[in-house]
Amino acid sequence: MPEKKLSIAGLWKRYLDRRSTELRNRIVVYYSPLVHAHAARLSRKLPAQVSYDEICSAAFDGLIEAVEAYDPKRKAKFETFCQQRISGAVMDWLRSLDPQSRTVRTFEKKRLMAKEALGTDLEFCPSQGVLARRLEMSVDRYDYLSRLSQLGKEVHFSAMEPSGDRRSQGSSHGWDIRDPHSEDPAVKVTRELLTDHLGRGLAREERLVLVLYYFEDMTMAEIGSVLNLSESRVSQIHKEILQRLRHRFGGALSEELVA
Repeated sequence: MPEKKLSIAGLWKRYLDRRSTELRNRIVVYYSPLVHAHAARLSRKLPAQVSYDEICSAAFDGLIEAVEAYDPKRKAKFETFCQQRISGAVMDWLRSLDPQSRTVRTFEKKRLMAKEALGTDLEFCPSQGVLARRLEMSVDRYDYLSRLSQLGKEVHFSAMEPSGDRRSQGSSHGWDIRDPHSEDPAVKVTRELLTDHLGRGLAREERLVLVLYYFEDMTMAEIGSVLNLSESRVSQIHKEILQRLRHRFGGALSEELVA
């Protein structure tokens, strides 16, 4: 809408002249839907241990950096420029969660390849000394990197399987305790796939309304705050989306699919 364009253009002009924190923050709030959209996309792909709020926090760091570094004289659209900064900031944050360095991961890859090759040639499992010579490093260095490579590895419950008769009885494991209040992962994945399917052909703003309402459990008022819209406008968009989807699916869209 013209008023919004003038508003953001004015903010940019004043910020580039004054470089005040208050103006920068107002620009960040204006572009915050880009952060929430990026975080919503990533949260569906990353493990459950990485929360939506954590992704948003890292993405906002990228958005702030983008606002501070943006130079309109380079003729690049800010939306394109900041997407790269947002994505880069999130990727840097995700890399910081990795307990293993690139050196350790490279060592682990070479060690496994050497072990497989030597095992084939020697027909038995090679010792650390043999592997160290194959990798052209000292035994002490090999042992040090081997211990580091174990620090970041997950311990799977399958490694704790009971032995003997207890294993064959098929009884439930002591650690396999179902949470009656948790959402069934299969239901969650199904709804994600369904929402992705239903969202095809919708405008960016409409897709955001779907994601924030049905996946982030945000209220119409909260979505309006994120998208810089009134609560009534968000409600109207939501209603129009449902009407179009029902029309697309011949009126057969059940409440369960969208509620």
